Amino acid sequence: MRERDPTGEKEAPLIVFTGRSNVGKSSVIRALTGKKVLVGKRPGSTRWEQMIEMGSITIVDVPGFGFMDGQSKTTIEESKTHIIHSLERWSNRILLSVLITDISQFRNLYERWTARGEIPIDVEFYSFLCEISPRVVVIANKADKLMKSRVQGELDFLVEEFREAVTEREPTVIVTVASKKTGVSLLRDLIDDILEEEGLETPRWALI
Repeated sequence: MRERDPTGEKEAPLIVFTGRSNVGKSSVIRALTGKKVLVGKRPGSTRWEQMIEMGSITIVDVPGFGFMDGQSKTTIEESKTHIIHSLERWSNRILLSVLITDISQFRNLYERWTARGEIPIDVEFYSFLCEISPRVVVIANKADKLMKSRVQGELDFLVEEFREAVTEREPTVIVTVASKKTGVSLLRDLIDDILEEEGLETPRWALI
């Protein structure tokens, strides 16, 4: 159900893009929309969300979570809390949550976190997004950082960990190299299908 703003107009549904810092989130959004996305000079330095109006929907670029270069643990935790609260506040407007991961680093980070007895942050956010969003898609970005012979194995590992985290949903995963616009057309098509299902007009996407 769409919210109304103070003027009585319905607010546009949201497609939110989330992910750890430095996973290529801005590159995915830019390849999809053709819009320039403001980025900080250092990973994790962008602190607040950016709204990109795309006709019938609004794209939300959520700040990267996790490691923030030069920031204290308190600041990092405050940023994470802000992201969670914002997503919870928008939950009844979200059509789709897009979680962007770096497939070339996912296994290493997963094993590092689990070795400390902690839930890997990608998995934690996937579980959270599945709680507040009717649809979640995972973008396995930076596939070009892996040898071609390793991509499928790393993809299988990622899918299995998300499957175990949220057993009631089968993960939807798209492999991309956003810097080369590879695979982004699959995300565009998925979004178009959702908009058609919801009776919403398809935006004018970038040529992919």
